[in-house]
Amino acid sequence: MTSRRLVAAAASASVLLAGCAATGVRSSAGEVTAPTTVDSFSVQVGDCLGKLPSQSTTQLQLLPCADQHYWEAFATATLSGEEFPGNTEVRDQAEQACDDAFATFVGISATKSVFKLTMLTPTKETWTQASDRAVVCLVGNPNTGVSGSLKGAAK
Repeated sequence: MTSRRLVAAAASASVLLAGCAATGVRSSAGEVTAPTTVDSFSVQVGDCLGKLPSQSTTQLQLLPCADQHYWEAFATATLSGEEFPGNTEVRDQAEQACDDAFATFVGISATKSVFKLTMLTPTKETWTQASDRAVVCLVGNPNTGVSGSLKGAAK
């Protein structure tokens, strides 16, 4: 099994991948229409997620954004390099990319927002075995959740 790392401001956890897909639960516009579980490579910008695991897992829960959810994927970035630069460097590059996109998406910087920023990032294993360089930026409220998109929320 390969894994991706979930990076939070205070902690990180590995997210192991299963071979799940969101087939049949997306509208023609690509929006999630029913709850489903997917691997982290299936998360797309605009997807809303349930609670994120605090430890390794094989699945992430996608939810319709109109329903109560905890996280929204708002941007992606691609890291560069042939050799895995280490977890700290991956986290630093991912945070920079997501911080920049956060202000554009939410309308206020992550440091001033009431919402939290976290991201899905490559691990050494996915970097070397799957040429994974993708970062998925997530915004949300891990304690109480939100309904609807946080685009332009400016708080």
